[in-house]
Amino acid sequence: MIGGISFFPIILIALCISISLPYLLQIDELRSTVEPAAMRIMQIVVGCMILFITGLKDDLNGTSGFVKMGALLIASVMFPATGLWIDNLHGLFGIENLSPYIGIPLTVILVCYITEAFSLLDGIDGLSSGVGAIIIFTFLLFSIWFDSTLISFVAAATLGVAIPLCFRSLLSSKWGNTLMGNSGAYVLGYIVSYLSIGLSHSERMPEGMLMICLGALFVPMLDVLRVVNSRVRDNRTIDRPDRNQFNHKLLRTGIPRRMIPVTIAGLMGIFVIMNTSGVICHWNPTIMVLLDIVLWITIHLTLNYFIHEHQRKGFYREWEKAYGEDSWYANIPHETLKRKAQTYGNMHLDQDKVVEDVAFISDGMNGLERQIKRAVDLILSLICLIIFSPLMLLSYILIKIDDGGPAIYKQERVGRYGHPFYIYKFRSMRLDAEKSGPSLSHANGNNDPRLTKVGSFLRAHHLDELPQLWNVFVGDIAFVGYRPERKFYIDQIMKEDPRYAFLYQIRPGVTSYATLYNGYTDTMEKMLRRLELDLYYLKHRSLWFDVKILGLTFLSIISGKKF
Repeated sequence: MIGGISFFPIILIALCISISLPYLLQIDELRSTVEPAAMRIMQIVVGCMILFITGLKDDLNGTSGFVKMGALLIASVMFPATGLWIDNLHGLFGIENLSPYIGIPLTVILVCYITEAFSLLDGIDGLSSGVGAIIIFTFLLFSIWFDSTLISFVAAATLGVAIPLCFRSLLSSKWGNTLMGNSGAYVLGYIVSYLSIGLSHSERMPEGMLMICLGALFVPMLDVLRVVNSRVRDNRTIDRPDRNQFNHKLLRTGIPRRMIPVTIAGLMGIFVIMNTSGVICHWNPTIMVLLDIVLWITIHLTLNYFIHEHQRKGFYREWEKAYGEDSWYANIPHETLKRKAQTYGNMHLDQDKVVEDVAFISDGMNGLERQIKRAVDLILSLICLIIFSPLMLLSYILIKIDDGGPAIYKQERVGRYGHPFYIYKFRSMRLDAEKSGPSLSHANGNNDPRLTKVGSFLRAHHLDELPQLWNVFVGDIAFVGYRPERKFYIDQIMKEDPRYAFLYQIRPGVTSYATLYNGYTDTMEKMLRRLELDLYYLKHRSLWFDVKILGLTFLSIISGKKF
């Protein structure tokens, strides 16, 4: 059901009733306020009608982007045509009064952006009705507070229609059962544009009302930029719905679905409260915008952290189910264990004894030690990122000068609980290094012909590993662990020795016990030997063991040892 089809007609009826009430009830004070607003009412009605017809045509059988943009421009131009345009930024970016040559185009662009933003927000989940209801409720409170009658009428009429649609979508078993469609989302966005510009333009409002309006719109407007950027980056159609919007990001943190609107309302409320406080305290508007951006970035970094943790827990449950101590023998084919026994048999060991010894290996660290280890990794990686930032910048520039290609190389590895992540390094090889498929980094020895001139130097002095400090900082890896490998090679290792899955209990590391005594691997035999050393580390690891490994690694690097 496309709820937007009925959206504009009901708003129009509600508006007509609201405007006619002062006459029906003979309220002279309101009549004097309503009469001068006739032109504004006509502008809203005509603009909404243009967008409603265009959106309805698009909802029924589609229409071209050119037609939709033309309708948006015509409706947006009606704002300055009836005398409503942004003529003052009140000190934002040091700008006060605006000439019509700047203010009118800015108004048209802003109205087009907000209106199109609500179309994108609607997506496949009908999110625009909920976000619109929150914004309009905020505007309604301020319009009542500062006695702006017409804006109060428009806000109240729109809110009365948006709330039922929001609850209908919220209470349904699936998002999107009641879509606004472009016929409703365009109208809603257009009305929100009027309310925000009208409030900031009204003489009844305080001087900083523009910043309060921006605070209410900050979350949806910046989220649209983020979503559009991701679609452009991934070569996807800009207006095609996906699952990268803010509500989906909140879902990936594990927040219950019915709490998503409450969470969004709370976050939007934080921006409104912060900007309102700034206006009351007479903060510089530019400072407020910068604080809004910092808060927005902080929110997304926090969400990214909780998404990562939620995904990690999911991978842990899968790992525990397949490779936990209770499930080890039940999930590993006996033939695999026998093949491992035969391998040890070739080393003149009792095969039957080997099968008995292939048992679950648990983490040698207790919970407190793991927390201390992670805290030390976090602090130490941050310090190293700061100290080595000049060297990292120099390495970045030299790589760019060398062949002009990307300086940072990322590759998917498998980490804790089998959770894939991207490991970062300075690119030391040519761009076509793996055109024939995956190849081990030292498969061709230290004089690998795939190495670039700068890359050979970086590899020889282990400087190519410096970007992994970021992986340590965000928790993908630790300073000491086992070296993370690609799934391509892990699958081959686990065919020979399924105990590799035990390593998933802990984070991989920048360095490892196996790296010190086995070096980098270029054959399956070395991989299996490295696994034995990694399993020894897993069973016996401790904080003191980690300190010794870090110390030996540092001595090996400054002595020029190749590993």
